[in-house]
Amino acid sequence: MRYIPAVYLFLLYIVLLTLNLSANDIEYSFVPKKVYEKQVFPISFLGATEVEDRISFGFVGKSPILKNAVVIRNGTKTFYTFYFKTDKSPFNIPKVIVNINGEETILKGVSIPVKKLPYRENFSGVIASGLKIKSYQASIYDEKTNLISLVIEAHDANLEDIYIPDALKDGIENLKRVGSKIEGNYYIVLPANQKRLTFSYFDTIKNSFINKSIPISIDDGSVAAQTDLNPKDDSFELLKKYLLIGIVILFLLLFLWKRDIFYLVLALIASIALLTFYTPLSKICVKGGSPLYIIPTYNSTISGYTDKRLITTELFKRGAYHKIEYKNGIIGWIKDEDICKN
Repeated sequence: MRYIPAVYLFLLYIVLLTLNLSANDIEYSFVPKKVYEKQVFPISFLGATEVEDRISFGFVGKSPILKNAVVIRNGTKTFYTFYFKTDKSPFNIPKVIVNINGEETILKGVSIPVKKLPYRENFSGVIASGLKIKSYQASIYDEKTNLISLVIEAHDANLEDIYIPDALKDGIENLKRVGSKIEGNYYIVLPANQKRLTFSYFDTIKNSFINKSIPISIDDGSVAAQTDLNPKDDSFELLKKYLLIGIVILFLLLFLWKRDIFYLVLALIASIALLTFYTPLSKICVKGGSPLYIIPTYNSTISGYTDKRLITTELFKRGAYHKIEYKNGIIGWIKDEDICKN
C-alpha cells in the first residue's frame, strides 16, 4: 500500500471542511461598534447560501424594524441586512438563531454601547447617514401662522422622531421605509413672521451635526393659500372689483352706442371674470366636536376640534374633505361625515 503523507491528509480534511461549511455557514458581516440613542442602524450577516435556500433569522430579545432582510448577492456570497433601533444602553441581542433549509445555526449575541448625543439647540432629533428635503411648500394656516409641508428622504434614519424646536404644531405622515431608506411628509406650523426654517440632524457618516435651511415664502397658488380669507379688508382687492364693474358698464354702453357685437363680447368676458373672482363663497354647517385636520388626507394630524355646531365658510373642497375657517381665523379640513345632515 502506497503511503500518503500526513500533510496531504490534513489538507484534504481542510478542503472537505470548507466545502461542508460553504453550504450552510453564516456569520456576522457588520456590527457597529457604537450607536446613539434612538438611532436606526444595520446589522449584516454573510452567508454562502444559494438562491433556492430557505433561510430565516430569529433575534432573541429584539425585533428588527423590518421583518424581512435586505438581501444582496455577490457571486457565491449573500449579505443579509436587518435594521434595528436603540431603546436603552447597551443594545443587547443575547443570541441569533439562523435556520437554513431546516438546519439551525446559533450565533453568539451582540452588545453595542449606546451613547447620548451632545446638546444642540436646533437639533431635530433625527439621526441618519444622509438626509435631504425633496420638496417643500409654505401656505397660510391662520391669521398668525403659516403651515410648511416638507417631503423628507433619509437613510438609516429615525424620521418618526423628528421634532423641530420652532414648531407650534407639527406632525409626520405617510412614512415609508424600504431597506435603509425612509421617506415621509412633515408638517410644521410656524409664526407668520418667521421667514426661514432651520434645523439640524446628526449625520452618522460625517459624525457631526448638519444644518438644513429653507426660506418661507407663501405660494398663492397652493391649496392652503388660494383663498383670500378677508377680501373686504383688502383695499386693493376692492379697487380691482370696482374696476371690473366699471369695465363691464363701459363695454355695455359702447355696445348700446356703437351697436357693435365686439363690445358685447368684451362686456361678457369682464362679467365672467367678475363672477369668477368675487362670487361669495358657500356656507357649510359643521357638527360640534368635529376634528380639524391639517391637510386633506385620512391619516393627517388633527390640529383641534370644533367646540360646537357652527355655520362657516367653505373655502375649498378636495375629495371627501372640506377646507373651512374656524373661529379666530383658524383654518382646517373636515370630512364629509362631519357636515350637518339637516
